Amino acid sequence: MRGTRAEVDLSALSHNYQSMRAMVPENVKIAGIVKANAYGHDLVSIAKKLEQLGVDYLGVANIFEAKSLRNHGIECPILVMGKTFEEDYDLAVKHDITLTIFDLEDARKLNLNASYDNKVAKIHLKFDSGFNRLGYKEIHKLISDVLEIKNYEFVEIEGLFTHLALKNVEADEEQFDKFDELLKKLKELQVNIPIKHACDSIGAVAYPSKHYNMVRLGAILYGYCSRKTAFELKPVMSFKTNISQIKYLEIGEGVGYDYLFVAKRKTTLAVLPVGYADGLPRNLSNAGFVVINGQKAPIIGLLCMDQCMVDVTELPSLSVGDEVILFDEHAPTLSEVAKIAQTNRNELLARIAIRVPRLILDEENITRIDYMDRF
Repeated sequence: MRGTRAEVDLSALSHNYQSMRAMVPENVKIAGIVKANAYGHDLVSIAKKLEQLGVDYLGVANIFEAKSLRNHGIECPILVMGKTFEEDYDLAVKHDITLTIFDLEDARKLNLNASYDNKVAKIHLKFDSGFNRLGYKEIHKLISDVLEIKNYEFVEIEGLFTHLALKNVEADEEQFDKFDELLKKLKELQVNIPIKHACDSIGAVAYPSKHYNMVRLGAILYGYCSRKTAFELKPVMSFKTNISQIKYLEIGEGVGYDYLFVAKRKTTLAVLPVGYADGLPRNLSNAGFVVINGQKAPIIGLLCMDQCMVDVTELPSLSVGDEVILFDEHAPTLSEVAKIAQTNRNELLARIAIRVPRLILDEENITRIDYMDRF
């Protein structure tokens, strides 16, 4: 297709997953993290492929992402890693969705809700070992609540987890020490919680001795990790568009809002049908670049909501409809764009708008996901 789109290569996803599966011990489960529309790649397509590959769990941010997966036939366990409020407990129980709990009153209410359906709701308790986001801060409080919850008929404590801040090795080790202290005290009380997990993608690579019995893999599945891996990572998404118009500037003519760019020479520019509403960061204005026919074309002027302009003076023989690379595996890479935009790669992926069609490439099959059809 032509026009702005994100191309999602499921063979690259398979490579990254299988490479990590080979690295992680057999007795360690893998939770594939598919929150934020699977980091912008398409929640359902990614989840279905991971389920096909044998992933043990799927991790989402909220109950609505989990419900969408169930509505599309995903059967493997799903963990909501964020807060779920009482009014959505019924949804979780009916769809067999595992919730994160860090408050006894929430567990009590969930137990009551599950009793109406005569079903056992699974939960993972979250321990704040130093990230200072969600989770129990005090070990004694968490243990006290564990002992209480174990008496509940309709709630099962399946898991216990924490999250690393990844500041440095010393800080990470302090967090591991706190988590290990908690596990030791629970063992002394003969409390068995089947699944323990602390590591995300970076942690799983950096601390192979701290996998416990599950790791949560997010960015690394999509081709990115801030630590060196023993295998080549393959980016799963390419972001592309096509030239919509070519025009010519005389010396002194400005481009776009506020004339942030003024031509100092006779200039050829290409207008592209992509802007910040599609997920291209506005601070690439007069700073970023795209690639057309293997050559760089600087973004000029203020990047607009729906369009942007690039200088193609040095690129001969261009035509309307020519393909433009916004980022892909080669140039510009997602890392390059993130550096220029002064953000991280995950944010750029997650910002790809729902109005941007996804082309899902799976071996010989190509599926177009057009979210706007749903409205």
